[in-house]
Amino acid sequence: MTLEQLSIVFQLIGTLGVIASLIFVGAQVRQNTKTTRVQVQENMTSCYISVAQLLIDNAEVFTRGIAATRESFALFSDAEKMIYFSAIFSIFKHFENIHSQRQRGFIDQESWTAWSEHLLMYFNQPGAKMWWELRRGSFNPRFRTFLESSPAPKVATFVEIMRG
Repeated sequence: MTLEQLSIVFQLIGTLGVIASLIFVGAQVRQNTKTTRVQVQENMTSCYISVAQLLIDNAEVFTRGIAATRESFALFSDAEKMIYFSAIFSIFKHFENIHSQRQRGFIDQESWTAWSEHLLMYFNQPGAKMWWELRRGSFNPRFRTFLESSPAPKVATFVEIMRG
């Protein structure tokens, strides 16, 4: 075997090694992406449980607030207004994070459909609409556009559920 032929063999072996390395790295990246998506899903659920606990702890104020109009909301005490505004802000910041994770590709379509229906159920309540007019600037433009351009879901509203 000549030196030139030996060089070609080593180049071929080197090329095959690079290809094998790239395949391995690709598989690792794919596995990391799956792991990240699972972690994002778990974090979303965990964070929602925390937000839900806030709503449970303040259920009376939140249920009155979500159904409120400007006139009925004016009758809330200052403390009740603070509780409602804090609770609804928390839940919408949570939903904004979910929306952001969807935009980044970490949430699959089926999960996003379920979360967005839940989000839109809240968004289309009178008390949420009233609050949104006052606080919409606290959210990123893409999230605002999503909320404001989405039709109301075809599920019972929170107010309808509360009234039985």
